[in-house]
Amino acid sequence: MVKFRNIVTAFLTNNDSILLMKRGSGNPIAPGYWYGVGGHMEPEEINDPNSAIIREIKEECNINPEDIEDLRLKYIVYNRNEDEVVINHFFFGKVKTTDVIENGEGILHWVQRDEALEKTFHPAIKKVLEHSIKNNRSEILIGVMECDEPYIWWYPI
Repeated sequence: MVKFRNIVTAFLTNNDSILLMKRGSGNPIAPGYWYGVGGHMEPEEINDPNSAIIREIKEECNINPEDIEDLRLKYIVYNRNEDEVVINHFFFGKVKTTDVIENGEGILHWVQRDEALEKTFHPAIKKVLEHSIKNNRSEILIGVMECDEPYIWWYPI
């Protein structure tokens, strides 16, 4: 039986820097990989990914909603593993502060935009970040991840 896992991820910027998290080596999910800020959606958030990402940003960074500008859902990516489909909602926004807190998920780093893609990401995360840096699109894109040779087919909605 296939299960579904719903996730939210935010890439927050301040000037030419992007807030990225390097997951700890002891983390059971993707240890040592780089990600944006985010996590699993709570059951009551399944139909409201915006609430989920606001909660995750507050929990992982201690950044308040009033310190975030232009937070927008820009990508939804479907990625199939052996027995589950991961649905990741990607948000992008600007923050007024670079002050963040430590958390148990990993270490937060402000990385220069032109250096961000040099980090080691899960293939789906890298493809989204790469696409967003190279393309300034306003519509939401749905992506289906082809796992054999990391590629995402993009569809505007």
